[in-house]
Amino acid sequence: MRRYGQVFHFEAWVGALLALLIPACSQGLGAFQTGVGNTPNSPPLAAFRVLGQFGTQFSALVYDTDASWTVTGTIPMNVIIVNNQTPVKMIATKLSNGNGILSLQLTLGFTVEDVASTNDPYGTASIQNAPTAPGFTPPPPPANPDVRLFVKGPLSERFSGLIEPTVSGGTTQGFILSDRVPALVLYENPQQPVDATLMQIQNLGPFNADLLVGGMVVAHVTGAPDVTIVQP
Repeated sequence: MRRYGQVFHFEAWVGALLALLIPACSQGLGAFQTGVGNTPNSPPLAAFRVLGQFGTQFSALVYDTDASWTVTGTIPMNVIIVNNQTPVKMIATKLSNGNGILSLQLTLGFTVEDVASTNDPYGTASIQNAPTAPGFTPPPPPANPDVRLFVKGPLSERFSGLIEPTVSGGTTQGFILSDRVPALVLYENPQQPVDATLMQIQNLGPFNADLLVGGMVVAHVTGAPDVTIVQP
């Protein structure tokens, strides 16, 4: 794992991270910075939790002030924006005519900022922070480049990771990730190529993760208890 000209010890930061984690049955911390390399501390970033009837398919529009992403998937799913620019919003729609519930949570770290749900056939729910903030009409253009990391197995595995690099104000940054599978990581303004190192906490089975650019899978990893995925 490169670390801006420094030797970075993966096991050391994971041990420090685990000492800080608060137990939670189904939630994660999302992404955050905690003095990785030469980067400063920063508050936890936005994470969306799509919960409800297991296996229900949905489509969602996720956006912050600079970019938007279209996401499709099945319940449950965690969606994390790395390097997001607040405010943030998700609008999710059920893709079925059943009465199963679709529930959304917006979290910053372990703090729940907003919740919404629907059990209507093809129902829609939306969440955002700073509800009165301007800038959400219309949504910003789609992310370009659209780089995503989808950690899709093993289901419910709690994991930690180091995500890099992204750019903010001309500064290259690395982010620590702590969440549960399945987790879709959206990169805000990434400096390509990107990479991520993931480490299992529960060891429920091998990781199964894809790195996507422009909707195409460019790298795939399977393994345990830790893996590294790199954009070619």
